[in-house]
Amino acid sequence: MAAPDIAAALQAGFAAAGCDGTLHVRDLATGAEVGLEADRPMVPASVFKVLVALEFYARAAEGSIDPAKQTDLRPAVVTPGPTGLSNFQDPVRLSLRDLARQMMTVSDNAATDVLIARVGLDAINARALTCGCRETRIVSDLKAMLDAMAVELEFRTYAELLAAQAGKLGPAAQAGSLDPARLDAVAALDPARGSRTTARDMTTLLASIWADGAALPPACATLREVMGQQVTRRLEPAVPDGGTLAAKSGGLFGRVRNEIGVIGWPDGGRYAVAVFTRAHQPFAGAAAINAEMARAVKLGVEAVRQA
Repeated sequence: MAAPDIAAALQAGFAAAGCDGTLHVRDLATGAEVGLEADRPMVPASVFKVLVALEFYARAAEGSIDPAKQTDLRPAVVTPGPTGLSNFQDPVRLSLRDLARQMMTVSDNAATDVLIARVGLDAINARALTCGCRETRIVSDLKAMLDAMAVELEFRTYAELLAAQAGKLGPAAQAGSLDPARLDAVAALDPARGSRTTARDMTTLLASIWADGAALPPACATLREVMGQQVTRRLEPAVPDGGTLAAKSGGLFGRVRNEIGVIGWPDGGRYAVAVFTRAHQPFAGAAAINAEMARAVKLGVEAVRQA
């Protein structure tokens, strides 16, 4: 765990940014580690898509799934999300491996649920456990989670909830859809009732992927490649000049902002990092929280490099 002075600096930084945070950093060569509440259960949000991708690529490498198999999708009926296929205007046909790339690079919810339907939640959770993720559990696909959130907030579907939040259903509906107390009561934002993980579990997962232990080596290599292509890069400021970042971000309802990944140092060092945050006020302070996530990771990596 972190030395007292590092832990205090991390806690102070998260508090000043307007959030609570957990962190774990692991040197992939030496095993040296630094953490802040690294075993505290947290909401994974889209970080869990690494687990979906891992199971898909593992099955493809084993030959039980054809990654080139084509799938027809209609934007009006797929799982909604802020990016990806649900925002297209016309039907599309994509291979499963292109759906996986959509899921990892732009966090496409529709692509994610197609892949979950192919590989199954039980298999995803079982592989997480074999990778050493003992506190991680994914309880539903995204459509079920988002629609359940909407119902808990007294809307019929997630699409209707989004319309309310955008002000399309009137001021009363908008106020109700954004009420902090009501949002905090939904199961998806409670790791005791919804999907959950920990910062330590996620660096354990990353260590397994980077060591080719999570699945056959070609599967792990492909996953590492697509993680390096993610568009959202909250941790980019923690990467030194000449370094690399392969990561997956996650966010949910203005409360949750997360990112996990592996930072490569120019001298060859590699560091698995996981940072999870929960904003004190929903839909507020995103820039400050993102900046603090990167600062905390940088501080953690510097600490393990000096260990």
